Amino acid sequence: MLSDFLFSQEVATPAINPIMDVHGYYGFVVAHHKSMMHLTSSHFPGVEVCIASQTNGKQLWEQLYKYPQKGIGIFYSPLGGSKMLGNVVAVYPYLNFNLTHGRKINLYFRFACGLGYLTKRFDAATNYKNIAIGSHVNAFLQIMYEMRWSLSKRLTLMAGIEMSHLSNGAFKAPNLGINIPTVNVGLSYQLHKEPAVLLKNEIPIYDKRWQYTVMGHVGVSELYPANGKKYTAYILTGYFMKPLGLKRKIGAAVDVFFDNAIAEVMRRNDIIIGNKLETIKAGVSFVYEMNFSHLSFVAQIGGYLIAKDKSDGYVFDRVALNYTFKKHYVVQLGLKTHLTTADMVEVGFGYRF
Repeated sequence: MLSDFLFSQEVATPAINPIMDVHGYYGFVVAHHKSMMHLTSSHFPGVEVCIASQTNGKQLWEQLYKYPQKGIGIFYSPLGGSKMLGNVVAVYPYLNFNLTHGRKINLYFRFACGLGYLTKRFDAATNYKNIAIGSHVNAFLQIMYEMRWSLSKRLTLMAGIEMSHLSNGAFKAPNLGINIPTVNVGLSYQLHKEPAVLLKNEIPIYDKRWQYTVMGHVGVSELYPANGKKYTAYILTGYFMKPLGLKRKIGAAVDVFFDNAIAEVMRRNDIIIGNKLETIKAGVSFVYEMNFSHLSFVAQIGGYLIAKDKSDGYVFDRVALNYTFKKHYVVQLGLKTHLTTADMVEVGFGYRF
């Protein structure tokens, strides 16, 4: 497609100026379930070191999103010295979007997605009170709003509010997840004296035609109690998307779920299963997609139209990252949830018409 070709265009440009950020954090673990009240009872510090760069329009999406900063961060916190949670170390790439364009003071929104390592996890023998996380390695998500005040051409003062989330997507029970709200202050230092030169390319006309994608997914989940069996799921999805420009698309999706875990849930709830087809769930959802060259972020929210098992309710969600290659092929890594409860991690492969 024309848009795929245009997003891939690059032009010669000066070297990008690296930036070093250091943040100090102060926050706490949210007891979003009453059963988590015992996990931590104190506020605690954290520290983050980031290496970033100012995008300059080398790729079209950078100009479309007003030249965000992109970087990689490392975060550490002792989590209040909790003997059940231990310490956390996370590594993640991020994008930092400039929301205002003042001369000295500006507001930013940052989104990060990476991996976090917790030194303590649930163990039936030695750490049975940790009912939040069943795995050492987890997904790490972070959103942050921050203010930046330029003290000089190279030095910037930062202050913000942030929320971090750790979860394994129901791959390993228990998985209530860990939410960490914080406030932070820090300093940012531009390593080179001269700022990056921002390029302004001609914005092309986008393809307004509807796009259709058929995708198959495989998912894996684990039911409570912990250390139980892993259940596989197979999902067929059809996407019907309308581009709103080069940055965004909206549309709808139809999902058909064949999840082996549902049969076990129905058995536990004494629901009679005549045949395996009765475990199938099907639903429709609203879809919003943000494009960043070949990579895109997908958010869905929908409802089940067919579901004999109603233990998870009628609403389901999916957040995912898509990677498109050779114009038509799409790989997806996603997390399906029921509102705030993770259902499964999914890997998908599809074809876009």
